[in-house]
Amino acid sequence: MSVRPLISVIIPAYNAAPFLLEATRSVLEQTHTDLELIVVNDGSTDETSALARRTHDQRVRVIDQPNGGVSSARNAGLGTAEGEYIAFLDADDAMEPTALQEKLERLHRSNAAWVFGDLIICDALLHPTGRVMHGTDGDVIRTTLLGIDPGVPAMCSNALLRRSCFDTGYRFPKHLSNAADQHFVLAMARDHRYQHLPRALNRYRVLPHSMSHNVALYAADHVRLFEEAAAMGLLRDDAFARECRANAAWSIGGSWWVNGRSPAKALPHLLRAVVMDPSILLRRMKRARRRGTGN
Repeated sequence: MSVRPLISVIIPAYNAAPFLLEATRSVLEQTHTDLELIVVNDGSTDETSALARRTHDQRVRVIDQPNGGVSSARNAGLGTAEGEYIAFLDADDAMEPTALQEKLERLHRSNAAWVFGDLIICDALLHPTGRVMHGTDGDVIRTTLLGIDPGVPAMCSNALLRRSCFDTGYRFPKHLSNAADQHFVLAMARDHRYQHLPRALNRYRVLPHSMSHNVALYAADHVRLFEEAAAMGLLRDDAFARECRANAAWSIGGSWWVNGRSPAKALPHLLRAVVMDPSILLRRMKRARRRGTGN
């Protein structure tokens, strides 16, 4: 390994003891070995810190900090990262062995500042379910804001970025939690060239208690996300903004209905979506029809 590692991988970890060893092992067993692994223990009350320190690999560094949330932990890792390239990995996810090598090669062959791949959807034991979530080959910003298809799936367990992406001072907003990934996508896509590598190179663990199933948090986070997107100048087209906000309201309503099992809380959001953009009903029916025919 060189004096300064080529790649810094940052894992924010809060009470991640059941999963952390799988995540760290997947990084340390990468075919590209010139890296450092920074585990940020975000005020865990379990064995997260001890497990992170248990490895004797000199490439591992552990930062202990009071609990400040996932964005705070990622920012702490960025503050000490020494690599020319930066990657993040959530503590309950994992990388395929060639993930960093393949993404690095794509960056070297292109003039892109960051690259992302596809995602292997896994069960609670990190076993592949057979489903792959594909990123977009189109406009990342538009796809992310519309919120129907994946833009960059699980950005913070997926992308490899040149360090220059952070030279302007970007840091994760601490007031966002499960929408921090989308904010990261929007900021990086607005300011830097990107490429989609159509390869499933990361494993994404789906847990029954994932933040995405906390509907109240999901709803509040997405309201804040659209406020941020507007401040970034990404919603200047009124028709596009209306469609995006209607889609978000519909998704929140659907989450209350399915995950929250509360039709009473779902209906106001669904009605708001229709009032904002009546054509959403036609779009949803067409989408359901395509799914039904397998197209």
